[in-house]
Amino acid sequence: MDERTLADAIGRNRASRERFQGLEYARLRDTVAGYRRGSLVLPDGSVIPGYPSIGRVQSLGAGLRRHYSGAFWVEEKIDGFNVRIFRWQGRTYAATRGGYICAFSTDRLPDLLDSAILDDEPDLVLCAEIAGPENPYLEGAPPGVAEDVAAFVFDMMRTGRTGFLAQGEKMARLRDHGLPSAPIFGRFLPADLDALQALVLRLDAEGSEGVVLKGEQPGEGRAKYVTGRSNVADIELCGDQLLDLPPEYFTNRLLRLGLFVNEHAQAGDADLERRLGRALINGVTAAVDRSRTIGRVGRRFRCRFRQRRNAEAFMAHIKATGGQRVRIDPEMPRREGAFWVLEFERILERMTGTLANALSGASQYD
Repeated sequence: MDERTLADAIGRNRASRERFQGLEYARLRDTVAGYRRGSLVLPDGSVIPGYPSIGRVQSLGAGLRRHYSGAFWVEEKIDGFNVRIFRWQGRTYAATRGGYICAFSTDRLPDLLDSAILDDEPDLVLCAEIAGPENPYLEGAPPGVAEDVAAFVFDMMRTGRTGFLAQGEKMARLRDHGLPSAPIFGRFLPADLDALQALVLRLDAEGSEGVVLKGEQPGEGRAKYVTGRSNVADIELCGDQLLDLPPEYFTNRLLRLGLFVNEHAQAGDADLERRLGRALINGVTAAVDRSRTIGRVGRRFRCRFRQRRNAEAFMAHIKATGGQRVRIDPEMPRREGAFWVLEFERILERMTGTLANALSGASQYD
C-alpha cells in the first residue's frame, strides 16, 4: 500500500499507527484499497491481509443445498482466538483479528509451532487458532487441550494478496512441515448429508465447537456450523456476564440450540435439558456469591510468557484498552519455573453494580 493512501486512511480514522517493540506498522480499522479491517501495513508498504468473517448456517441440510453445488472440505472449528502468523525482517509475529500484534501469541510461538516454513516462504501467512485454558482472551478450551495453550493452523495466505491457498496446497505444507492443524475430516459432496450429520453428532458428544465448510468450486465460499452443546457451553461460561453482554449473545445461542435439536431429533434429551438449566442459573448464582464475598464480579485469567518484556507489553495493552475494567495484581508478572505468569481480572461492571445494589437491600421498580 502506498504511503499516500495510508496517510489518507489514517487522516480519516480508517487506520491507526501502532508500535510493537521497535516495529512500527499501521492497523486498518476499516476496508482500505481492497484490504479489509484488521489488515496490517508493514514499514515497506506490504500488507498482511485481514481475516474475513465467515457466515454461519443454522440448518445443515438447507445450508448445504443453498451454498454448495460441488465438493467441499470439512474441518473442525476450534474454540479459541484467531491469529495471523507472519515473518518480518527475521522475526516472527502473531496478529489478532483486529490487527494488533499480540504480545502473548508472539511470545509463545516457539512453544506452539515450528515457523521454519516462513524461512522458505517469507511471504506466507499462517492463519491459526490459539486455544486452551491459559489464554488471556476467553474462557473455555477445546477437547484435548487440558492446560496452557496450543495452536491449530487452519488456513494460509500470502502477503499482499486476498484469498487463501488452495486446500491441497495448504494440506501439503501442513504435512511437509509438521505443522499442528485443525482436524480435517475430508472432502464431502452435498449428497453426503447423512455422513456429515453423523460427524456433527459425534463432535457434539465430544464437546467440540463444530465444523467449518470450505467450498472447492470457484465462488463457493465458507460456512461454519456449530454443535448444539457448544451453545450450552457458551451460555454456561458467560452466565455471570448476563448484564454485560448484549442480550443477543444469549438469545442467538438459544435459537441455534433449538434449531439443532429439531434438525437432529434431540427433543426430549433429558441430559441436554438438565445441562441447559444448569447453564442458565449457575453463572448467575456464582456471580451473586462473588458479589457477597468479595464485592465485585469478574473473570480471572492466567497466561504464561517466555519473556518478561512481552508480559509487560501485554499488561500495558490491556490497561490501555480495558481501563478500570482490568485489575492486575502489583506483583505481576510472577516468575514460575521457565515462565513469567500473568494473572489478571476483567471486572464485569454492570453485573457488579446491579448485584451490589440488590444485595444492599435497595428497592427496584420494574
